[in-house]
Amino acid sequence: MTIAEEVRALRAELEEDTATFAARWHRSGRTVETWEQGTRQPDPLVLEGMRALAARTKKKHAKQGKG
Repeated sequence: MTIAEEVRALRAELEEDTATFAARWHRSGRTVETWEQGTRQPDPLVLEGMRALAARTKKKHAKQGKG
């Protein structure tokens, strides 16, 4: 899975629009769009945070029987 695909998947899993997701990471909506298109990548700390959030979200959904 590419980083662009990871970003799209996490945003979809959180059911957030681009603006809300961008605000979560203190970035602009356009920046998130470039991440999702694969023309740019989030900086390493943001990417690490996204991956940690994805892991917590999946764990939470598994406990709730959603995943």
